[in-house]
Amino acid sequence: MRALALLGGASLALLLAGAAACDDARKPPFLPEASPTVTAEATPTAQPTPSPTATAAPDPGSMEDFRAFARQIEAAVKARDAEFLLDVASIATVICPSVFVQQCDGQPEGSEVHGINVGFWRSEGTIVEPGQFRQEVASYLDSLAQPALHAIGRRAKPLGAALGPAFFAVIVSADDPQNTTRVFEFIFTDEGWRMSLDLRVSALAEEWLSSGCSECYDQWERWEGTN
Repeated sequence: MRALALLGGASLALLLAGAAACDDARKPPFLPEASPTVTAEATPTAQPTPSPTATAAPDPGSMEDFRAFARQIEAAVKARDAEFLLDVASIATVICPSVFVQQCDGQPEGSEVHGINVGFWRSEGTIVEPGQFRQEVASYLDSLAQPALHAIGRRAKPLGAALGPAFFAVIVSADDPQNTTRVFEFIFTDEGWRMSLDLRVSALAEEWLSSGCSECYDQWERWEGTN
């Protein structure tokens, strides 16, 4: 019986020693054994500063996206920067013969000519070479006493491109919009926004200066107050 008691005591001692060893093993060796000071215990943990909520970017090719791009159009118009419109212009290809494209004159059938689409509202269009386009747009912008972006809009079916939707910017001189209106059509491509048509609206300008022309656009917005 005494032997059993001794064995039992030894087992208990080994068990306690093993438990203590396990406790020591669970202590990270890099932590100090001393208890934290009162100051350390009382110091609150600094809370991270919340990040501001990011504004979601508009869907590429949407009306909201074009509205953001229109700020660049407005800046170029006010600066009379014809180069900006040339840089974003799409180059169209016409297969000859074509009675509306002067560049086809004298060209054999099947020849390709290239240029920028120019349209005449409710009439036929043509193409002009990039250098001529730059000169014509520069002359137009220089002629405006107060060049301004008057309105923007959307049209499901483009006038100067194969696929849509199309978006447009109505440019005027703010002091005389009725006699100075010109419309530039844009489409969204893999390369971003591209101008697909320079539309001359002539005496029918009033159709583009307000929201009453269902043949001109599906959606129309007065630019003032939206930028």
